[in-house]
Amino acid sequence: MAVPVLNFPRRQMPRPPVVSDEAGSDAGIGHVPIWQLWRSLPAHAFGFPEQAELKELLGRVRPLRVEHWDAALAGDAAASVALALRMSGIDVLDTTRHDLVMSMVLFHALAGSAAARTVLAFTLDRRRYLGENVDPLARSWRGPSRTEIRRASVQALMEALS
Repeated sequence: MAVPVLNFPRRQMPRPPVVSDEAGSDAGIGHVPIWQLWRSLPAHAFGFPEQAELKELLGRVRPLRVEHWDAALAGDAAASVALALRMSGIDVLDTTRHDLVMSMVLFHALAGSAAARTVLAFTLDRRRYLGENVDPLARSWRGPSRTEIRRASVQALMEALS
């Protein structure tokens, strides 16, 4: 079963249309388009400017054949998770529509939704099938593991007892 998944051909999608601001510059942070920030930056790299650009982009677009977009845009984190889970197949991981849906999940993860953070980490982890090194990004959204938490609590206990 794992062999067909690993040998799945990567589809090259045409470059999405460039979103420009009034000055005519490409929208995005650095050289990364806004709709690809979810797969380019770790959790701690998002500040207010990135969140504002993301919110502005999500308010302007509506991907085709995507249910629950309006509910997710209105602030429903569960709707954004439902969007992402409906598009969790490997064949759509490299499409603009998937990038927009995951940008919506990113928006909710930045707003504090634990479910959105988990789905973001899960989806980033699936990008390894495309040959990408996503471990640092997925780890940044996943947060500390139980082992790390136990290790830190034991260390704190040892320091308190000494």
